Amino acid sequence: MINSIQCVDFQDGVSCVSSLFQSKEGFLKLNYSFLSGNVYGIVSDFGCGSWGLVTCLGGRVSEYYIGQMLINGTAAPPGDLLLYAAFIGENVYEGINSKRDILSPRKCIERALSISGQNYTVDEIKRMFLLSDERFERDLNYVSGEIDRISIAVNFALGKDIYCFPWLNEHDICNVSKEILRILKEHEKIVLIPTSQKRQVKRLSDHLIIFSRGKIIFK
Repeated sequence: MINSIQCVDFQDGVSCVSSLFQSKEGFLKLNYSFLSGNVYGIVSDFGCGSWGLVTCLGGRVSEYYIGQMLINGTAAPPGDLLLYAAFIGENVYEGINSKRDILSPRKCIERALSISGQNYTVDEIKRMFLLSDERFERDLNYVSGEIDRISIAVNFALGKDIYCFPWLNEHDICNVSKEILRILKEHEKIVLIPTSQKRQVKRLSDHLIIFSRGKIIFK
């Protein structure tokens, strides 16, 4: 389990990709600790660092990063975080499905629970993450906007500890479920939300990190 991620003079430039957007982002050197059971709003304009930082905290770093990350207090390659990270909105999960055999939410959750050995049923996960009956048996390519909740559910069933949202605009951040964030917090997960929408993400978050005019502001 990931209890903490500490960035020590950490900096990188990485490619960030979602189904809607893509960006190449760098960010200022960061010294900060991310703790389990918290939601972090990471604020910048598009392309100005917030999504890049979240991508790195999920373990998708470049070979040119500088500084260190401490995982649970021990120095480790940032890429190790990939083992613990969930990238919300993605529909291919290592060891579960593939682009050629995408499967349904039910099948993905079944396989995830068999891998993790967690003591949940498929229907319990379905209820926890508010998944609809009509999309539960569909191919993941045809679940529309519900893919965000589905990807959280599958990764929760896998036992992932870090939940990385893609960059969210004004419309998308309004669709983030406070109930699902509450469940993730109760289960001691780390949740990372990159966005330009400071006011909206403040309502969802325990802490804010703001990239603004060449400075980092912590709230």
